[in-house]
Amino acid sequence: MDQQRIITTQVIEDVVNGSSADRVPLQDLVRAMDAVGFGLIMMIFALGTIFPTPPPFPSIISIPLVVFALQMASGYKAPKLPKKFSKLTVKRSVLAALVNKSSPYIRKVERILRPRLLFMTSDVAKRIIGFFVLLFSSFILLPIPLSNFVPGLGVLIISFGLLGKDGLVIILGIVVGGFGMALSMATLMLGAEFITSFF
Repeated sequence: MDQQRIITTQVIEDVVNGSSADRVPLQDLVRAMDAVGFGLIMMIFALGTIFPTPPPFPSIISIPLVVFALQMASGYKAPKLPKKFSKLTVKRSVLAALVNKSSPYIRKVERILRPRLLFMTSDVAKRIIGFFVLLFSSFILLPIPLSNFVPGLGVLIISFGLLGKDGLVIILGIVVGGFGMALSMATLMLGAEFITSFF
């Protein structure tokens, strides 16, 4: 796991430090993920949804999550950026801040990951996981209170499990994401009931 730990953190830092330009092409970010599959790219975008940022940033950043979740559910081995998004860029300062804030926590989490329940990392299981990530990402898109954090946390936990081939952590992420969906649905129902009470 030590080598995996080095790869996981180093890939992110290399993308940021390898460019002095003000903006980093999204294509470069995705291309760097080829060797580590979907776990790393999902981790980066999931972090963007749970860190405190002004709206509509969490909803916007969840759009790539939806795209990559669809690819994973469709059986892709690694993320591929659609041509229509190939010219999009990310501010280097935003990416650097995300990396600097998250790297210490990433390293701590990676210490507890270990290969277990490996059936959860099979090709068939990854398609099912992609479907769950698609559901959670769709709820992040909703502009309602608490709709971003808990489903985003579920996706983040799943991404750690994928990186560490840790099936137990993947299952935990699915449970957390499912709870986030239920919370969002309850919020929607309560809000609708509150509005209808005035009519």
